[in-house]
Amino acid sequence: MRPGHTLPILLAAALGCQAAPATDTSAEAKQAIDAADANWARLTAAGHADSLAELYHANGVMLPPNMPPVHGREAIRAFMTTMNSMSSPPPVLRVWAESVWASGPHALELGRWHFAWPAAAKRPPGAPAADSGKYIVRWVQENGRWLMAQDIWNSDVALPMAPAPTPKKS
Repeated sequence: MRPGHTLPILLAAALGCQAAPATDTSAEAKQAIDAADANWARLTAAGHADSLAELYHANGVMLPPNMPPVHGREAIRAFMTTMNSMSSPPPVLRVWAESVWASGPHALELGRWHFAWPAAAKRPPGAPAADSGKYIVRWVQENGRWLMAQDIWNSDVALPMAPAPTPKKS
């Protein structure tokens, strides 16, 4: 075989060996994730820590702001139980996806959230009456069900500033 013919044959063979690209499942995933987000808000209002934990993968990781990561569904369940016990009644929560990208059994959701406690609610110490923020969730589809694998969120409300140091008198 002449050298000039070898390169095209090798390129054709290499391109033919590539795996087929994963199917874009964004529309299907967005529909399921929108339903899960609506369910999240309902379960939060009802204080159902067990049901909220079931929205996570068994090995899911929750990354709350200003806290260590929470690993695994059982630890997430305990975290949600503690959070639910800190206020009465629970806040009214809205969660909505701004965008969802999915390919095969994997999806990424970029979204926003807002909550507000009723006027007479017992709130956690230092908690604002209302808050808004953003989140990113990595979802995995397992046995036809979309589950949260990683969940990170934070607030748009600025953290309190430390007081300015008092100048030393000389």
